[in-house]
Amino acid sequence: MRADTLCDRTLHLPGGRRVAWREYGDPRGRPVVYCHGMPGSRLEPFPGDGVPADAGLRFIVPDRPGYGGTDPRAGRTLGEEAADVEALADRLDLETFDVLGFSGGGPHALALAQRFPRRVLSLTLVSSWAPFQRAGLEGMADANRQLWELAEADFPAFAHALGEAVSAMGGAYDLLVGGAPEADRAIFEDAAVAAAYRRSLEEAMRQGLDGMLEDAAALIAPWDFDVAEIRCPVRLWHGDGDVNAPVGMGRWLARHLPEAELTEWPGAAHFASFGRRMEILADLAPA
Repeated sequence: MRADTLCDRTLHLPGGRRVAWREYGDPRGRPVVYCHGMPGSRLEPFPGDGVPADAGLRFIVPDRPGYGGTDPRAGRTLGEEAADVEALADRLDLETFDVLGFSGGGPHALALAQRFPRRVLSLTLVSSWAPFQRAGLEGMADANRQLWELAEADFPAFAHALGEAVSAMGGAYDLLVGGAPEADRAIFEDAAVAAAYRRSLEEAMRQGLDGMLEDAAALIAPWDFDVAEIRCPVRLWHGDGDVNAPVGMGRWLARHLPEAELTEWPGAAHFASFGRRMEILADLAPA
């Protein structure tokens, strides 16, 4: 059973910006900061089933700037965005915590681990992006690859094309799921998973395209940290049929992170984790 231990909450930062977050699981459990996908929101973790209260884990899920209830932060880099999470961890008196990043949240999770080595105990990356200027785009769906190549060449044209695509498909859910490979479409045949993920994406787009565009700009810019400096243990999970963040990205990260273990799911695609939550949660759970 999904366990929402706390309702939506908002942190007011000294400069006036707001950060929205939600918690799941055991309020006394081991804290895990969850970095949602792109697009994504605080409603995202393991849609349909969520985080069981008896897993011994306390999931803390903030909206990134421009998504859901968190104010935009124009021009942010991956490392700078980590400041919002640091402020939230301070508010919650979290001296240490684990981090999980899904898809486009993976780079933000990596930035947290690099920026706060004394606070981040472990890092879990699920279907994560890597710096594609270095890892490459081989294995990505043609439409996705063309969009990212356009973002590098002409960002205003990319922003326009992205807005047109979201509008033409009737929303972010249909854009992401409509053209997904069979392995992913099978996951969304579960009505509860589909409904929960649709709600998460609707919340993600509440402010329009701001969050996605801020994320995209941060991802295509030179990353302002080096993944080789991350010293905590890193667990990677990746489907070898992923056409959103190709498995080559997971393999690149496994080679360049000092202490990393990669599990590849044969035949699985980008959203494989939505049907494999217990495998991931068991790996994260305290002994």
